[in-house]
Amino acid sequence: MIHIRLKVDEVFQKWPAVFSVFMENKTKCPGCFMQKFCTLEDVAETYQISSEKLIQEIERVAISEDPQRRTP
Repeated sequence: MIHIRLKVDEVFQKWPAVFSVFMENKTKCPGCFMQKFCTLEDVAETYQISSEKLIQEIERVAISEDPQRRTP
């Protein structure tokens, strides 16, 4: 389940394809040493992205990466 309190590192480990979401939103998260500590909420606040939009985009990519792993 994808939620706002997930760490960026956890997201990359579970759904590697979401790398594209972070790049499209012009974040510097991929490869950042802070990805083990930052949550999706931190990313949304830092880069002034709607948290709902960020979650929706991540879910879209995560589902397309693994269609059997649907998120509620």
